[in-house]
Amino acid sequence: MRYMAVGLACLAWQSAMASAAVAATTSQDQTGAALMRCLARDDHASTAGQTECEDAARDSYDRRLNAAYTALIRLLPPPAAEALRRSQRNWLVFRDSERKAREALYATRQGTMYVPMEADDETMIVRDRARQLEAYLRVMRIDE
Repeated sequence: MRYMAVGLACLAWQSAMASAAVAATTSQDQTGAALMRCLARDDHASTAGQTECEDAARDSYDRRLNAAYTALIRLLPPPAAEALRRSQRNWLVFRDSERKAREALYATRQGTMYVPMEADDETMIVRDRARQLEAYLRVMRIDE
């Protein structure tokens, strides 16, 4: 019975988070909007469905991150491009270290509800870096 109550609380939390995220999604973040639509679908209400949505969003953010990074490297003068390369390498180390810490944290939890929560945490890391690089790219294109 306790697991059922926790599961229902988790579903309520996910619903509230999805509603808040939809409200906060801007027209610039099509990936975030697609994620919210995916999570809201009845056929994605399961743990596997929620995780599938998060994985698709993470992959989309990763493609955006790589596109912004590539464009920035082409636009920046050599010293700035090298600084960005170093920063990106450091971010990759951070991302991988954070994944290990997150996996260790979630390994202490029991229940399938934690699977999509962990996937969401992974998505957020990549989303934030993609948005950051896209913002840098917008700065570089101001005078174009």
